[in-house]
Amino acid sequence: MEWKQIKTLFILCFLVLDVYLLFMFFDKQEDWDFGFESPDKSTLEQELESENITISADLPNKELKESYITAGKKTFTKDDLNYFNTLENQQVDVIDETFILSRFKEPVKLPEKANGDLINELVKSRILLPGNYTFSSWNKSMNVLIFFQQKKDRSIYYNQHGIVLVYLNDDNEMVFYTQTMLGKAESPSEEKTLVKPMDAIKVLYEGNRIWPGDDITGLKIGFHTKIPLPSGEQVFAPTWIITVNEDENFYVNAIENQVVKSDELTFLNDAVSEIMKKVQSLPDESDIKDYVLDYINENISSANNRSEVK
Repeated sequence: MEWKQIKTLFILCFLVLDVYLLFMFFDKQEDWDFGFESPDKSTLEQELESENITISADLPNKELKESYITAGKKTFTKDDLNYFNTLENQQVDVIDETFILSRFKEPVKLPEKANGDLINELVKSRILLPGNYTFSSWNKSMNVLIFFQQKKDRSIYYNQHGIVLVYLNDDNEMVFYTQTMLGKAESPSEEKTLVKPMDAIKVLYEGNRIWPGDDITGLKIGFHTKIPLPSGEQVFAPTWIITVNEDENFYVNAIENQVVKSDELTFLNDAVSEIMKKVQSLPDESDIKDYVLDYINENISSANNRSEVK
């Protein structure tokens, strides 16, 4: 059998397996929907009040609906990458057509007390297809700016294939960034009614993630990775992002009403490990290769050591 025939057979097998896994996954969701009961709102509010737990966030009054979505890695085309020909201050390498690594020849200084809007403006004027991303946070432990990709006007949280990470030096200057992107999103299932915000808050409360005196300061809907498929496609679930005391986020699957584990520092360390693997595949004569590896060894490693000491 010729190699092309074998390759085609493998692709068909993966597609069949994807369809089967999706069928089993969404069939299981029907069981979740059938068995879920909403908690008594008045009782929950009384319990929160008795422990001085407040909700200053605006909770939506209307019923919300959303569907799971699927998406795979985007391959950057030559037309996409022509964008970098217009930029003078960046040295760019593209790895496997899906991973952009760009070094600023002259570091770009962040103004003191830069807010989210200013950071958005500074970074998005320097990256490819900026309208697909939004600034999420500045991780001070590793000195990294995090931009999540958006689908259906909602952020996709902590996914290695749809993110921009901007690395800063000790002077808070942008020195290099990495960029990945998810391709076209599909909705393989019908829209489902999302669990109410108070239901999601109850899950956090009963799981001892909210403590007496806490204030729930923010609440919005995004997407979080549910399951990866063998073909590289991934399923993303609608997710409540609940902010407590303005500085800590919790993630609750908005269909199954289960807490989604998500640790930012662990995610960033995994991202750095992936960067190192990618960068090491570059040819030895690549200037950006030595620079990025030296930066990671000097800055990221010391940052992790400081975190362990704390």
